[in-house]
Amino acid sequence: MSGWRFRLRQAPALRVDMQSLTPAALAGFSIAQVAQIPLGHGNATLALAELFDIAPAGEAGSLHFEGNLERFDRIGWQMDGGRIRVEGHAGHYAGGCMRAGELRIEGSAGLLAACEMAGGMLVVEGDVGDFAASTLPGSMDGMRGGSLVVHGHAGERFGDRMRRGTALVHGDAGAFLGSRMVAGTIAVGGRAGAHAGHGMRRGSVVFAGPAAAALPTFVPNRAATPVFWALLARDLARHGGPFAELPSRRIERHLGDLAADGKGELIFAGP
Repeated sequence: MSGWRFRLRQAPALRVDMQSLTPAALAGFSIAQVAQIPLGHGNATLALAELFDIAPAGEAGSLHFEGNLERFDRIGWQMDGGRIRVEGHAGHYAGGCMRAGELRIEGSAGLLAACEMAGGMLVVEGDVGDFAASTLPGSMDGMRGGSLVVHGHAGERFGDRMRRGTALVHGDAGAFLGSRMVAGTIAVGGRAGAHAGHGMRRGSVVFAGPAAAALPTFVPNRAATPVFWALLARDLARHGGPFAELPSRRIERHLGDLAADGKGELIFAGP
């Protein structure tokens, strides 16, 4: 069975829940079965065919959406393989709880993109809203694995309670970047807002752009880490843009957050 192409007919009146649409969930379905898949629309449901024109297309295990999906939430929710491509914007929770596969959004994504992501790759060509790569409301663990690459800007609380994985922002990031971070790697190519690393316990936050002000609860550390930095910088450099020259740049490390008995690090890459 080939993949599927979905072309949006018109914007829905209310927000739509897309969590039932993953490559694995549609495997082996006929076009008639796909057309009748129910999607949450407010407090009711709509058949998929009421919102999209549907056609088989592309390689097996792939879903391709065309149109502005700003009102469509949970695209790629709990995705565990295959590929999803969104040729436009996406709503909230894009790539949430994702475990494997690739989700590529050619526009921007809403709130909580890659929340509690455990594996796979999420690429957002535009911006992401607040709490990307972070935790769902009421949960204790944020992003747990995989890779998030944002080519635009990110909102506040990016990587809040992040536990594992890699999250990159080519542009600017809002306040409280990496707050309450437990482990993992965050890298920012542009400017970062206030209070970066607040409550951080472990992990690394790399600033490839203008130097941010470190909280007073972080202390400079002058211990040489050439092997660690060489490996980390080379891994980040493959994403290009502001990270391309990291292997050749000197760094300054600050350890903390000491107010949370933390052992994380803020890495400022100088010219």
